[in-house]
Amino acid sequence: MESARRTVAVPATAAGMRRAAEAFEAFTTPRRIPASGRNRFLLVLDEILSNIIRHGRLPPTDTIDLTFSAEDDVVVVEFVDSAAAFNPLDAPAPDTTATLECRQPGGLGIALVRAMMDEVRYERRDGHNVLTLVARLPAPTTGKHDED
Repeated sequence: MESARRTVAVPATAAGMRRAAEAFEAFTTPRRIPASGRNRFLLVLDEILSNIIRHGRLPPTDTIDLTFSAEDDVVVVEFVDSAAAFNPLDAPAPDTTATLECRQPGGLGIALVRAMMDEVRYERRDGHNVLTLVARLPAPTTGKHDED
């Protein structure tokens, strides 16, 4: 796979989430990224964007910048938002051993993201939250695009 990069700005709204998913699909489809890898990223893309929108309390006129990059078997998505500083990696792991009645709400989304990605990094840069997700994807097994 050749090296490629694309940056898009989406509104901090549900419509922006849909646009981000469409942009990711448009970026990955011609690059022969297996469907399983695309789907993995689409799930975490939805989780991260919904958390930024719900908890970051950004006005709907604000945008979230997404940068998609791919090189060889590595796909990276970077999220940049102007919400208050929040490092999701500092959140405690959810207690999945407790009964539902005893569990504290929250925390499952970032646990899911961590489990599905090979690397998750956070930094505060120039007054913005920057969350970077990295996944190493298996190469397609055939010359055709994987349609699983």
